[in-house]
This record gives sequence, structure tokens and C-alpha cells, in this order.
Amino acid sequence: MDYIIKLIRKKANIFRSPWIWKFSWMDARHNLNRLLIFISSIVIGIAALVSINSFNFALQEDIDSQATELLGADMSISSRNKYFDSLFLRTIDSLKAETAGDARFASMVFFPKNEGTRLIQVVAIEGRYPFYGSVLLTDSSDIAEFHNGKSVMIDEVLAIQYDIRVGDSLKLGRGTFPICALVRQFPGNTSIGATFAPSVYVPYNLLDRTGLIQYGSRINYHKYLFLKDRDIDKIESVLRPLARQNRYGIDTVEERKEELGASFQNLYRFLNLLGFIALILGGIGVSSSVHIYLREKRESVAILRCLGASGWQVFYVFFIQINILGLIGTTIGIAVGIFVQYLLPQIVSDFLPVSVEFRISYVAVVEGFLVGFIMSVLFAALPLSDIRLVSPLEIFRSEVEPMKKVSKFRYMIIVLVILFPWLFAINQTGSLLYGSIFIGALLLTFICLFLAGIFILWIARKSISDKLGFVFHQGMANLFRPGNQTIILIVVIGLGTFILCTLSLIQNSLLGQVEFAGSGKRPNTVLFDIQPYQKDELVDFTRARNIPVQQVVPIVTMRLKSLKDKSVEEWQKDTTESISRWALNHEYRVTYRDSLIESESLNEGKLRVPVNDTIYISVSDGLAEDLNLKLGDQLEFNVQGVPLKTYVGSIRKVDWQRIQTNFMVVFPSRVLEQAPQFFVLITRIDTREKSAEFQQSLVKKFPNVSAIDLTLILATLDQIFDKVELVIRFMAIFSVLTGLFVLTGAIANSKYARLRENILLRTIGALQKQLIGMTLVEYFLLGTLAVISGCLLAIASSWALVRFFFEIKFNPEYVQLMFICLVIIILSTGVGWINTRSILSKSPLEVLRKEI
Repeated sequence: MDYIIKLIRKKANIFRSPWIWKFSWMDARHNLNRLLIFISSIVIGIAALVSINSFNFALQEDIDSQATELLGADMSISSRNKYFDSLFLRTIDSLKAETAGDARFASMVFFPKNEGTRLIQVVAIEGRYPFYGSVLLTDSSDIAEFHNGKSVMIDEVLAIQYDIRVGDSLKLGRGTFPICALVRQFPGNTSIGATFAPSVYVPYNLLDRTGLIQYGSRINYHKYLFLKDRDIDKIESVLRPLARQNRYGIDTVEERKEELGASFQNLYRFLNLLGFIALILGGIGVSSSVHIYLREKRESVAILRCLGASGWQVFYVFFIQINILGLIGTTIGIAVGIFVQYLLPQIVSDFLPVSVEFRISYVAVVEGFLVGFIMSVLFAALPLSDIRLVSPLEIFRSEVEPMKKVSKFRYMIIVLVILFPWLFAINQTGSLLYGSIFIGALLLTFICLFLAGIFILWIARKSISDKLGFVFHQGMANLFRPGNQTIILIVVIGLGTFILCTLSLIQNSLLGQVEFAGSGKRPNTVLFDIQPYQKDELVDFTRARNIPVQQVVPIVTMRLKSLKDKSVEEWQKDTTESISRWALNHEYRVTYRDSLIESESLNEGKLRVPVNDTIYISVSDGLAEDLNLKLGDQLEFNVQGVPLKTYVGSIRKVDWQRIQTNFMVVFPSRVLEQAPQFFVLITRIDTREKSAEFQQSLVKKFPNVSAIDLTLILATLDQIFDKVELVIRFMAIFSVLTGLFVLTGAIANSKYARLRENILLRTIGALQKQLIGMTLVEYFLLGTLAVISGCLLAIASSWALVRFFFEIKFNPEYVQLMFICLVIIILSTGVGWINTRSILSKSPLEVLRKEI
């Protein structure tokens, strides 16, 4: 620190010298076209940073302001039981609060108008809910009819899909109801949610007419409290212990804010780090363009040194240029970022439960300005630090040893170039760990690409041969000629390839997990909520339509009562054991059978039949890990009021991605046959028309049975992933564009270094088509080798992310990967050719007369 202070004081007078400013302006005026490349390297990175941070600020503010509307009440209590505990209800009554409620469950809907069917979410509303926010309807809708308890409302997405209008009717279970309103927005719902699971809103008093609520129906009941300006924290402290005893969930506005903040945390980090990558690439572009620019200026610098200018005076001449251009580039980047931030809410609005309004975050603007300016100065100062060491003798000799080999100033800049991005990454992620991991991974990628560049140059030297022909030989030799930019270009092109290929590979792996409705005989239709008395009739009904019944699986619901002779309540109070709380509180849906299915394999033990009333169950490896189970451990379940003691007989590995009836707990036969249960039927229907006909008949014959058409879900998921891909690619384009600017800048600047070389080749007889061939060979090899390096790194990193972070199967799409690589190779070759073709128009006499 003392060194920095002394350095600033010592050089302040030099910085104020008038001739430095004048000479800086005169020099920049004649080289403005080349310095513009420096500006372009900054603009995109700053634009990404400002737009993303400004959007994040706006999103957080809108979440805070709209959280009450998202919940629709001051407090929500959820239960799987229709009848809340009497003591709990009396406690709520004592609060003198206005209450409302709803019941939510999945079911099938049938539209008589066009005989369309669809799996939907039923929302049966009781009371004046929502208390906050408003239900947005289409112009022709009338919500008064809904409140009168005679009509239903449906999501506009569902109405558009089946060409339904206000006044039409729908059949839900055994009841047929007129539609009085089309809902565009309901508090807390998103467009994506409506696309995946559209809602039908029903007055609670009509629910019994549907006949849909039967044993085994999976229904979530909610009770909403309107507390106005009451002390919600105090009320929550009273209700929370009672809710915990009855396994109710409680949600408040503050908790909803925290949940939304947490759910968007990864989005924040992802977007922030994409902007940060663009900024780092811009920094590399700054350093590269300044380095090449100053290399061309060494002769001018040597002349200034001969005329008496000191090293620091020369440094300040170019430092002033870089600072002013950095300010200009940062300002332009902020303007572009503000424009992009206007577009972001429109692109991602489908994913957000709140409406995000465009607003300029001055905190993001100031932060972007400071970060952009500091980054441009730091990355430019690194190559600038060498300009002080140019010897006056360079005007007379081509090779001169530097005047000084060790520079504290240069070491200080190197430390700051590493330290500042690291601190900024920590700030962007809000975590020392994540920021350090990210900057470490980025440095590792740079190092790998740098080493790849060195290795490629070594291979090129060893592989070059006169047998290759003059054009190919010379183009290949250009990779390691003196003053080349091969390593820098490999790092830049390789990093851009790495980013694009990594995004593509991860996306394909995620999409691969939902491509379950493919060819072959895999099931694509699931019927659930089948009551025991309906099972045989439904099987006959299915087979009569030439549809195979692949599985009929019984399901029994139960909860864990004790584990290893210790009650669940005791485990919840024990903080010393690493037992998953969700596994203790989970409502288990189990089945019974004596054999494994395709998606299962045994890790330990074996499937065992009951022995002398000792029941041996099979648990999944995931549940065994969460409950810290091993063979022989005791678990006691509460089977709807009946205690049932069991022991772990085997531990199974389950492939949860397979479309099978997979379970965490499997009982042996001859134990649960008399327990209350429902059934699931798995089948495959080959054509969409046959599926639609079957579902229409199913809704009429068995209104309580719901059908999940996996082909429809797959199509919906494809739409969702397309929108996710749009968002990811929209943000990744900042990094790609910055990389292209850096690539263009580095190649454009390098043409000045090769101008003399190409003209000399023409002087000694090289033909223009030979020079064109050499250029294309050089940049094709450069782009290909850089792309291969970046692609291989992307495959390795994507495999690690998919395997250990997402914990899914690595499913690369190599055709798409090859297409991305081919585009980048063509782009690299094209940019190289475009930026060097002007060299071929130069006359050989220009170089001989020193008029270049």
C-alpha cells in the first residue's frame, strides 16, 4: 500500500503535464479506427452486467411489493385432511379473522362442445378469496356468476386450446357446469404453470356434485386468513405448534418472499455469472487489443525516448487514451444495458409469478460504470506496464534487451487483475464459496486452453513438412511465426466454444430425462385414482378397446410412526442425528409385490416373505440414505390408524427416470391386501386419435379416474424447455458477442503485424491466390484446433455437472454439438479472411518505401 501511495504522489506531476494530454489526443486521432476495437470489447460486457443487475433489482423489488398478492392472504394453512383439528379451528376462531379456503386436486375435464378432454387442476374456492390482488379476466367474462355459486371459470390457456368461450359448458366428474369467465391471471399462478396444468375454478358448494372426492384422491386443502394490520408473527407463534402437531403447513407473506427469493437465487447467480463471463471476455479483448496496438507503437515510443521523454511520460500518453476510451465504452455499454433490461421482463415473464415493470436501477448503473472502468483500466494497464521499458536503442536495432527486468508496478497490476475479478465474483454470487469456485473454474478453463495453445503450437512445429505444399506449409507455419496471436485466439475462441457447448450439452441431458414417450413399447398413459371396486371393470374396459394393460398397481398411503424404536417426535427433537426431516414427515405411498420390476435392482439383501408375523420391506437406496437405514432396522408405520411394525429386508437401486410405478417402500404380498387402497393402471396408446377417443370414453364411464397423457406432457415440457432455452441463449449471447468482438479485434489488429510479411511474399513472387490460401489455412486450423479444445473441455465439465450436480444421466446430442463447432470454425475462418483481405490490395512498393 505504501508503494502505491508513493507511486501516485511521484507520478502526479507527470500526469498533469500539458504536452502529454496534447500528444495523447494527436496520436489517438490518427489511430481511432484501431482503438474502436478496444471500445467494442467493453460495451457488451457492461451491457450484460447493467441489464442483468438492473433486472435482478427490479425483480426483487416487485417480489417484495407483490408477495401479499401472490399468497392472496396474510396467512395460509395447508392440510391433506378436509377436516381440520377442532382445537386448531377454535384457535383460529378466537382470532376474529376473516377466513376463506380452497381444495386443489388433479382431475379430468370433458368439453361437450368438441369432446375434448384434458388433465387439469381443480381449484374449489370457498369464501372471499383472494383477499389481496385481483383475478384478471377476459372482457366477456362475468365473475359475479361465479360468486353466485352456479358457474365455473377456466384458464384462458385452456379455453384457447379447446376453442371454448364464455357460455359453453364443461363436464367435471358427474356434474356439467356452465363457464362464466376465462381467467388470464390468478394470484400466484404463472403462464408456464397454466400451460403445464391449467386450472378450472369451481365454487366450493358445487364440489359434491362432481363426485370426484373419493378415498385415495390426492387433495390439498387450504385455509386462508385475512388479518389486516394484526401482528402476524405473534399469531404465527400461536398457530405453529398446533400446526406441527397435526402436520399442517403454514405459509406467511414473509415466508413467501423468502421462498421466492430462494427459488430465484440460482437464476440470479446464473444470470450474474453470464454477465461476469462477458465482462471477463471483454477484459481479455481489452488486454489483447492494447497489447497488439502497443506492439505497433514501439518504434514511436523509442523515438519519444530519444527525444527525452521518460518511461512514465510515455506510459501516461497511452494510459490517458485508454482511460478516456474506457469511459466512452462503459457509457455506451450502460446505454445498451438499459435497453436490454427493457426487453428482459418481456422475455422471461412466463416464468415469473410477479409482473416485473421496467425501471432503471441506478445502483446497477453506478456499479456497472465503476466495474467497467476499473476492469478496462486494469486489463489495459497490464500490457501498458511494458511500454515504460522500451529502450531508445530500438530505433536503431530490431532486438534490444529491456531496460529493466523486474517491475513492482507490473507485479502489482497482475495481483489486481486476479484479485478484482475474484472479489467481484464473490459480490455477484453473494457467496465466498460460490464466487471462489466460479473464479477458480474460470481460471482452470483459461489455464487448460492456454496449455492447449502451447501444445498445439508444439504439435504444429513437429508436424510441419515440405511435403504439405507451399500454401499449406506457410499457412501452418503462420501459427507459430514471431509475434503471432495463436494462443490468445485459441483461448478466446475456445472459451466461446466451451460456453456454448456446455449450455447445449446440459440442456440436452435435461431434455433427455423427459423423452419417455419414445418408440417401442414404453408406456405413455397412466390412469390413477382407481377405486378397488372399479379395478376389474376398468381393466376390461381398456382391453375391450385393444389397449394393452401393462401394469395394475395397488397403492396404500401411510405415515412413519417410529424408527429404530424411537418415535418420529423424538427424532424431530434430536439434532445430533443426520436424519432427513422430510423423510420423517412424508406421507408414503407404498405398494406390495414379491418381485422386482425393470427399473429396480437389489443393492443389499433380498425380497422376503413375512415370517411368523415379521414383515420385511424393501426400501430405495435414497430413502435408506435419508433415514440412515441398514438391513434389519425397524420401522413402524401408521396405516390410516393401524400401527404396523416392519424391518428392512433389502435395499433397492431405483431408476426414477423410467416410466414405471416406482416406490420408495415396497411391502411383500399378503400384508396390505385388506388396507384401504387405490390403483394405478399403466398402458400404451399408439396414436393421438386413439388416445383422445379412449380418454373421452373414460371420462364418461369413470369420471373420478384421471388420465395422464405423457405424450401431451412431453409436448408441454418441450414448449417449456424451448422458452428456457430462449432465456439461456438470450443471456449467453452476451458472452458469445463479446467473444466475437474480441476475436474480430485480435484478428483485425494482427493484420498489421502480418502486413509486411504478406507484401514481402508478394515481392518475391507469391501469387494472390496463394496468399488467400495461406490465410484460409491458418484461420481454419486456428479455429478448428481452438474449437476442439473448447469442445473437449465442455464435454468433460458438462459430464461432471450432469453427473454430480444435477444427478441425471449424461445424454449428449453430438449432431447438435458438431453443428455448433462447425459454425464457430466457419465464423473464425470468415472473420480472419474478412479482416486480412485488405492486405492483399497493398502494393509491394509501399513496404519498400516505408509508406505502410
